[in-house]
Amino acid sequence: MSDRTLKSLVLVVLVSALLAAAPAHARDAMVTFKVNVPDATPTDAKVYIAGDIDALGPWDPGKVALGKIGDYLYAITLVLPVGSTFNYKFTRGNWETVEKGESFEEIPDREHEVTGDEMVPVTIESWRDFALGRERHTVVGAFELHLDFPATKLGNTRTIVVWLPPGYEEGDPEARYPVLYMHDGQNIFDAYSSSIGVEWNVDESLTRMIESDQVRPLIVVGIYNTGERVDLKPFIDSQYRTLPDRANTGVMGSSLGANVSIYLAWSRPDVFSRVGAMSTAYGWAGGHIVLYLEEEELPSGTKLWLDLGTAEGSGDRDGDGVPDLLAMHRQARDALMDKGMELQRDLRYIEDVGAVHNERAWASRFPRALEFLFPAR
Repeated sequence: MSDRTLKSLVLVVLVSALLAAAPAHARDAMVTFKVNVPDATPTDAKVYIAGDIDALGPWDPGKVALGKIGDYLYAITLVLPVGSTFNYKFTRGNWETVEKGESFEEIPDREHEVTGDEMVPVTIESWRDFALGRERHTVVGAFELHLDFPATKLGNTRTIVVWLPPGYEEGDPEARYPVLYMHDGQNIFDAYSSSIGVEWNVDESLTRMIESDQVRPLIVVGIYNTGERVDLKPFIDSQYRTLPDRANTGVMGSSLGANVSIYLAWSRPDVFSRVGAMSTAYGWAGGHIVLYLEEEELPSGTKLWLDLGTAEGSGDRDGDGVPDLLAMHRQARDALMDKGMELQRDLRYIEDVGAVHNERAWASRFPRALEFLFPAR
């Protein structure tokens, strides 16, 4: 063995011995934080980590940025001493956008003890600025709330909110109105009740569009969600001056609410003829909704608004098993047209470029959907 080889071997042994004998805090580890953010987070948002160690500011809300690795998904890898413990939180660049709890409550600082190389999954429930609309009610116009409405078939109760168009109370007492039933009712009128502090602005949009004669005056029934859905039409028809026939009755929802809206209109064509399906949850149940539209008979006289944001999911690009929602959206369109739906007349098909899966996107498309489904005569 040469002297050079012997010296190299001794050096390796000495380094290994020193590392083994070193205290735990002297060794570094790579800690990767993989962070899921709320769906309503702007697509161009930057996310930062702030904490009580020098590498993170300390507590500088806009110093250390994460990288965006997917829709609503960010990540960062920090090199930290093993055995150290630190506190941290996430922001979108300042303390006005710091993370909050599910109901916009303050949450304690996150804490992490470094034990070695690891991946730490984190879910952010909401951001501070999302709660700004929840400081006051934002409902425009007349509405009535029905608490604990019984859903007899499901054995539970839910809240129903009924929005009345301008002129309903003080106008012609004999006048009757079309009705639009909307799912996720807590999110459509009032930022205060919305699950993320952002509403669809249905009341503001309808008030403006009715007054400018863009759409017919109509009643909107918002059904609060509980993870299940219900048909409450007989109650609404008995309590309000509705036009109860199918030609004047619509149903609308987003995500799973869009799936339910399609199922309702296809299974009860005697009740519904106008359907708004926003950001249909094509990936749910293995794409069953697309198969349903391909296999089931098209209800005659149905008008359907069908939309999707192009940033909601566009493919199994890396073999990760994520469904290609945009391809499924187009497949649904083709199935409907093959069965006789005519674009523009019966079917309004939208690919909203750059739009994501959240209330802001649905609010922006709602006026166009209403103008198509309930145009002014």
